[in-house]
Amino acid sequence: MVAKSTQKGVGLIEVMVALLLLTVAVLGYTALQGRAIQATNESFERSQSLVMMRNIAEKIHANPSAIETYEESFNEPYASSSAPGEKCGLDGLATELCSPEQLAAVESYNLKSKLQGYDFQIQMHPCPNTGGTGTDAADNIMFSYCLISAWGETTPTIGTDGETDCLTERVVGEDDSVEAAGGNYHAKATCMMMEI
Repeated sequence: MVAKSTQKGVGLIEVMVALLLLTVAVLGYTALQGRAIQATNESFERSQSLVMMRNIAEKIHANPSAIETYEESFNEPYASSSAPGEKCGLDGLATELCSPEQLAAVESYNLKSKLQGYDFQIQMHPCPNTGGTGTDAADNIMFSYCLISAWGETTPTIGTDGETDCLTERVVGEDDSVEAAGGNYHAKATCMMMEI
């Protein structure tokens, strides 16, 4: 004689195990989707930053004699009341042409006003590891500027604060020896640097 099975359906334990497996799979998929969205946003921010920095670099390369005006203008905090007073020939109404410095001031202001709608900050600093100990081109043959774009909690600055600064600074000892090269990205920085 064959014994007859008394089981007529799925047991409660089997249902609970199946629900547990389904929950783990759904949670894993949700985490994967969140990470994919974060990576997409980061890629978009980097692309936008690169486009803006190239645009700025082209304007600076077209007007290299006013590079210090660009530096001063980009490093000032944006305020709509600080718009350059003289528009010279940029508005199509003036009869005289802009000087390189006037053009740099107006272009810098216009670029900074466009950035107000985005979560980007732009600054321009001497690159931290371009050789020598000078602070300008007259003292240092390797001198160059770095255009820094940052977003999120990062500021477009060069320094030692790994929470806010974009790049590490160059540290020179008392005997003019380089103790730290500088120019490296901080670990949690959300920024880009372009040497111009």
